[in-house]
Amino acid sequence: MSKPRRLEKRVTVQGASNPENVEKFTYFLSKAYSCKPVEDRGPYVSTHKRLHLPEGFDIDVIVYTNDTVFISSSPITPVAIFNGVVLKVSEIAEYSVKTIEAIRPLTLERVKDLMDFTSTLDTSDEHQRMVAVILSDTSNEIVLREQMKSLGIKGDPLEAGIPDKIRKIKEKGEGVYKEDEIKNVRELRNEIAHYGSIPTRDQAAKALEIAKDVLEHT
Repeated sequence: MSKPRRLEKRVTVQGASNPENVEKFTYFLSKAYSCKPVEDRGPYVSTHKRLHLPEGFDIDVIVYTNDTVFISSSPITPVAIFNGVVLKVSEIAEYSVKTIEAIRPLTLERVKDLMDFTSTLDTSDEHQRMVAVILSDTSNEIVLREQMKSLGIKGDPLEAGIPDKIRKIKEKGEGVYKEDEIKNVRELRNEIAHYGSIPTRDQAAKALEIAKDVLEHT
């Protein structure tokens, strides 16, 4: 009797092996599943993650340098469960390679200019720290709004608060890179705007770091 074969699926997503896209893919994968890195010996592997499903099955996800996403699991894994993971991982790979800059280049260029200015602020000065946090939050919100526009979202939702913006994007089937961190920056900004709180140097530096990271990976 022949040995049962592993369940396997290959999906090609152009740009999937780009280092920035691999970082986004890994982030979104870890938000969707419990997973851990697997050390690979192969020279053509960009990343290898093992997903641990609640049902007790493991599924391996490998991104190769030729932009192939290889998904595999033990033959004992129910096909329906495996296919569901394949669909979700494929969706994650697809939106991990999308960039707002390619769709809304002029707006994103203005945000980059805003971040360049914010980087020049002196965080040893408490008032400049306040401005740094507020502008970092502004950058995050503009990026979210542009992501919404790229998904065809119009009207009042574009003016909603950051949590609602994130919810609308996720309802469209896409992820928001560093969504928890974006919410934290908004909370810090609200403390400044509504209560006159003064952020620490570390808080201001972190807010700026998050905004730059979000801008770079969206």
